[in-house]
Amino acid sequence: MRQQLLRAGAVSLAPVNHLSESLVLALGAAVSPIPLTVSILLLSQPDRGRAKALAFAAGQVLGLAILSVIFAVVLRKALGTSQPQSKHGSTLDIVLGAVLLLAAARKLLTKPKPKKAKSKKQRSLLAEFAFGAGLMAVNIETLVLVMASVKELVGSKIGFAEEAVGLLAIVLIVTLSATIPPLITFVIPKKSDEALKWLNEQTTKHQRGIAGGFLIVFGVYLVYKGISG
Repeated sequence: MRQQLLRAGAVSLAPVNHLSESLVLALGAAVSPIPLTVSILLLSQPDRGRAKALAFAAGQVLGLAILSVIFAVVLRKALGTSQPQSKHGSTLDIVLGAVLLLAAARKLLTKPKPKKAKSKKQRSLLAEFAFGAGLMAVNIETLVLVMASVKELVGSKIGFAEEAVGLLAIVLIVTLSATIPPLITFVIPKKSDEALKWLNEQTTKHQRGIAGGFLIVFGVYLVYKGISG
């Protein structure tokens, strides 16, 4: 009887564990210096800077939302939901973890290239929106973590409505690096310039170490999870 209760408790907690793991992976994907830097640079533009930053953030959100739905559909068909810790799921964890470790090695061992002169050409709001969506589509490190996050969500065996809310949460968390800078200008308008300047300086100074560290941590975690699963 006691064993049956323990098994029932483990089964009931399984969806919660998958959901919490999914959100933690999404937080790791949110640590992306490039969207943050782009958003801050857009806000510094004299011509509709905040509107352009919001358009860029909207492009990031919509682009990731579309990709997340695609990931969910593909993973549900490929892995199913009856056995979340299946052999295929474990193999995918190992592959995703290996990709993150390779990306971390490349980021930490490759010397940063000298920055090119910035173009003074001003893009339209639609162009910034498209740029945000396109940048998300080629951000491999972020997408790998998003795929791992969506995999855990799909494996939680929750209902369709709950899964949709989970996908929305993943998208909103991952795109924080693009949405936070323009939001700062609304929350603390008088001190936003100072806050954004400090944020940009810290991001520029430590971006390789921060991004590389997060990639190593989550890469090792996914490889270990895949091997032990």
